[in-house]
Amino acid sequence: MRAKLRAAFRTRAWRAGAYSLFAAAIVIAMAVVVNLAVNALPASATQLDMTSNGLYSLTEGTEQILAALDKDVDIYWMVQEGYENPTMEQVLQKYAEFDRVTVTKVDPVRYPGFAGEYTDEEVTANSVLVVCGERSMFIPYGDMWTYSDYDTYAYYMTYMDTEYLDVFAGEGKITSAVGYVTSEELPVLYYLTGHGETGVSDSVLDAVALNNIETKELDLLTEKAVPADCGLLAIFGPVRDLTDREAALIAEYAENGGQLLVTTAYTAEELPNFTALLRSFGLELVGGYVMEGDSRYYSYGYTDLVLPAIRDHDITAPLTGAESYSIVMPDSQAMTVSDPLPDPELTVTPLLESSAGSFVKLSVEGLSSYDKVDGDPEGPFVLAAAAENGRTGARLVVFGSTRFMESDFSDMVSGANRDLFLNAADWLCRLEDSISIHPKQLTADYLTFDGSAAGAVKVVLTIVVPVAFLAAGLVIFIRRRRR
Repeated sequence: MRAKLRAAFRTRAWRAGAYSLFAAAIVIAMAVVVNLAVNALPASATQLDMTSNGLYSLTEGTEQILAALDKDVDIYWMVQEGYENPTMEQVLQKYAEFDRVTVTKVDPVRYPGFAGEYTDEEVTANSVLVVCGERSMFIPYGDMWTYSDYDTYAYYMTYMDTEYLDVFAGEGKITSAVGYVTSEELPVLYYLTGHGETGVSDSVLDAVALNNIETKELDLLTEKAVPADCGLLAIFGPVRDLTDREAALIAEYAENGGQLLVTTAYTAEELPNFTALLRSFGLELVGGYVMEGDSRYYSYGYTDLVLPAIRDHDITAPLTGAESYSIVMPDSQAMTVSDPLPDPELTVTPLLESSAGSFVKLSVEGLSSYDKVDGDPEGPFVLAAAAENGRTGARLVVFGSTRFMESDFSDMVSGANRDLFLNAADWLCRLEDSISIHPKQLTADYLTFDGSAAGAVKVVLTIVVPVAFLAAGLVIFIRRRRR
């Protein structure tokens, strides 16, 4: 019996079977090792973002902020197992790759009191809590999504129990929260009052707060100077002039390296002190309303809804990259660059310019037609500009329109107006690394064909390809029969 058993183990069949079993064991062991190694790699090494707008990748600005962190940041992802939003999951994996950032998933059902230590807001699935030391910021899930309107509230459509989310703004929210919890002090934006300035909307204030800039009102008639903690002085569309004393205080602030954010609004009154302030930064205010004579540079048939050319600058760079956006400037006033400049250390860079076919209506009161007539100043004109004084360190950004900040106009250009305004505030506060992160569309880019191309593709796929495979099979069959 033993002899037969030993003989069975020596047969060719046994040796072949043992070899196959050993080879299979080696392959399985290699597969286990490779899987363990791949799982240990960061998401950036195992996942390739093929989206045109880098939906599942972090922007360069976010990466610079995270790489420069000198404090530990905890990001708590409040979500139950099995209810993770896939976009959130992939983006948070990218945050977790940085040494100073830890991402932890917390089940709000199992630990209902966890978020209550940091916020009084209702915690919905996929909300995020960012913590560093004693500072924290809670980001509701709805605030990280919008439906093509780029407002701070959540907007979505529900159909057949399916949630359709169109725009992901989560990266901007999370990166802003990281900046907030790691900052020792936040810059303060003071906005001037007392001159009929355009009221600052809640959407503007919320947008500025998102970039970790505090906002306060300022009445210079009751102050001895611009407050010492003023990181940015804003003047939003005055329709009455600055007093001599106010103009002197603002000039002193600028001479000491202050930062100014200015928008202009149409008024029939003369504003000598206000225009002198702009002139000190190398900009001459033409006034009136800019009308576009070139149909390529205005929107919806309205010649006063100008779509200006966007010029190169750190402020505009995020809007002119791979995804190019438009800016709409409604009821904009015209400016030109002074020649010569009032200070040799001054640098003035146009941000937005109208076309050579544009013109200005200096007075719009009682006009029955906005068509160009003799005497109307001709373009091109500067509609927004950035200026910097190398001697004093002062900076100024001026927009020829105050209404461009309104959400209705910003929505017309996918939120680009809002981003431009925030980018200007960041540049003035020298927060270039925080330049606004534009929300990302989830809608797919489809490959489309015209009628003739679609017909050709159909013929190839339904006739040519099957016939080619049939012919190849027939050739192989005939060759084998002849052997």
